[in-house]
Amino acid sequence: MSYSSLSLRLAQTPADLEAIQRLRFDVFFTEFGAVAQSEMHALGLDSDRFDPYCQHLMVVDEGAGNKVVATTRLMLSDQCPSDLGYIAQAEFDIALLQQFDSGCMEVGRSCVHKDYRDGNAIQLIWQGITKFILDYDIKFLFGCASFHEVEPANIANELAYLHHNHLFEGGQGARSLEYISMDLLPSEKVEPKAAMANLPPLIKAYLQIGGKIADGVALDPEFKTLDILIMVEVAKVPASYQKYFRKMADRISLSSTGGSN
Repeated sequence: MSYSSLSLRLAQTPADLEAIQRLRFDVFFTEFGAVAQSEMHALGLDSDRFDPYCQHLMVVDEGAGNKVVATTRLMLSDQCPSDLGYIAQAEFDIALLQQFDSGCMEVGRSCVHKDYRDGNAIQLIWQGITKFILDYDIKFLFGCASFHEVEPANIANELAYLHHNHLFEGGQGARSLEYISMDLLPSEKVEPKAAMANLPPLIKAYLQIGGKIADGVALDPEFKTLDILIMVEVAKVPASYQKYFRKMADRISLSSTGGSN
C-alpha cells in the first residue's frame, strides 16, 4: 500500500502533541495491550514527563485530513535536563554516554499506525532523524527498540543472533540494569536468516547503519515488551549510508522550536 499524500512535520503546537500522544496510545495500549496507569491514559493519550523536552516528528496523511499516522520523538543532549536524563537510562546503564560531552540524541516512542506500515511512513521518519543528525552535529544516536514479547525464550533465536553478531565491543557500551541475558543459544545454533526476518523493522534499520546492541535485554512490564538498546556512533556509519541519508535529508525542511509546547 502506498500513500503519496504523506508528509513529514515537526510538532509545533499543543494540538500537534495531543494528536501524537493519541496515536501512541492507540498503538501501544489499544493495539499492543500496554497497561494503562495514569490519568492521561484514561483520556486515551500516551504522555510522560519527557514529552515537553523533546522534539516530535510526525507523519501526516494530507489526503485524510492531516491524520497523524507515524511519529517519533528526539531528545537532544543540549535540551535534556540534568535531573531528568534519558528515558533509556531507566532500563540501561549507558557507559558510552560518558565519551560524548555533547552531540547526543535519543530516539524513542516510535510508532506507525497499523494501516501505514508499508515502509513509506517510516522512511519519512528516518529522513527527519537524519535531518536532525546533520543540523545538530549529532555524534551519538541511541534508543530502545522493542519486541512485543515478555518471555525471552520465545525469541531466543533473535536475541542470540543480536548478541553474537551485533553486540557493542565486549558488551562495554551499555548493559541492562535488571540484567536478562540475550546469550540464549550458542552461535552455531543460531539461524541468522530466520532471526533477521523476525526482527522489528526499527531494529533492522539501526543494524543497516551499523548500530550496536547493549548487553542484555530489559523487561518493560507496563508496555509488555522486551527492550534492547541500540547505539550508533555516527562517525562509524558506512560512507555509502552517510551519502544516502544526506541526500534524503536534503529533501526536507524542518523548523525547530526547542520543544513542542
